Amino acid sequence: MRDSVTGILSRSPSTTVCALAAHALTMISDPSVVVLSGPKVAMVQLRIQESVADTVFNGGEVLVTETRLELNGVFGFGMVIGDQPEYATALAVLDALGRIDGPHRAYMTDAVADLARALTTKHQSEFAASNSTKVAFDTF
Repeated sequence: MRDSVTGILSRSPSTTVCALAAHALTMISDPSVVVLSGPKVAMVQLRIQESVADTVFNGGEVLVTETRLELNGVFGFGMVIGDQPEYATALAVLDALGRIDGPHRAYMTDAVADLARALTTKHQSEFAASNSTKVAFDTF
């Protein structure tokens, strides 16, 4: 479940994710956030799997921003593509909040479900737009 939540949050608009983290954080009584590292910009290798020979190679480097923190003693990690310190921190806060029981859990579950529906709608719209340009090469 965590992978799908992280995937949804990392593909959602940064402003929406930051607002979600800020609101969910207000639902925690006396939150204590300790930033362990970051937000800091780094480069990571882009690993690509070649499908014919089934080999993995480094396709290049990607600029990312990462934050590691503890929220009430619970570890949280966030990493996003690009130089986006607020977004990485919001993801780290939400990661930690996802490991803590409390009233914020229902709010987060509903909010992530809404974001997932919005992403699905967006992807379907993009697919429909690109599908109209599809070429059937076997008919030439």
